[in-house]
Amino acid sequence: MLRRYEQRLLDEIERRLYAEDPDFVRKMTQLRPLVRVFAWLTVCRAVGVVAAVLAVLCLFLDEGAGFLVAALFAAALLVFADWKIQTE
Repeated sequence: MLRRYEQRLLDEIERRLYAEDPDFVRKMTQLRPLVRVFAWLTVCRAVGVVAAVLAVLCLFLDEGAGFLVAALFAAALLVFADWKIQTE
């Protein structure tokens, strides 16, 4: 958390930057869809997405056990992707 005077300084810098170069501010605040995907994608999430695709492939190939294992693996990876281990 920033102190009040630090927040005021940042707000002032933002106002000046917007007044001097609004095109730059617009480019910096708008993200392309592909950039958003890459920002969201971590290793754990990428493996989860691959496992989900494999689960769907197993479903279409009529491999019930493979579908179940891949789906459970994908669900676990995607659910626990944001968990962090805190150490003291």
